[in-house]
Amino acid sequence: VTFLHRALKGTASGSTNFTDVASDAFYADAINWAVASNVTNGTSATTFSPNGSITRQQVWMILARLSEKSPANMAEARTWAMDNGISDGTNPGAAVTRQQLVALLYRFAELRNYANGQRADLSAYPDAGSVAGYAVEPLQWSVANGIVGGTSAGTLNPAGTATRAQFAVILYRFWNQVA
Repeated sequence: VTFLHRALKGTASGSTNFTDVASDAFYADAINWAVASNVTNGTSATTFSPNGSITRQQVWMILARLSEKSPANMAEARTWAMDNGISDGTNPGAAVTRQQLVALLYRFAELRNYANGQRADLSAYPDAGSVAGYAVEPLQWSVANGIVGGTSAGTLNPAGTATRAQFAVILYRFWNQVA
């Protein structure tokens, strides 16, 4: 277990000074953890923009950091993601969808030997048939491990974009439940 792994494992503590993150928001603890762990930061000194989207290149950068690499810029993070089979490197500035995010995390888990054999049956979700082929196994893994499950509407919403708050929650669950 690496130093970074030990440093990130655990519960969130403290609070941020972000004016747009209410202390009782479902994502507050995850954002506190992500910022305190230097996994991510706000969009300014006082805002996190929890409802803003997160791009594919931002996910690449964060995953590279979690693998103890220090890309100097987004181009280096893209190269890292491609070289390690995390992503094909396309659409770097595009907002990441829920199924893309789960697929990126699953590939990262495989790279770091965090992936496990747990899989869930997705048939209970009314939109399971709309999951792209590349994301079926990653979503089965994610649901089985309590990382990403259904939305408040009871759907997977695979093509819906992930917000910064949702990403913080997903990453927090991933790190504490699988990594």
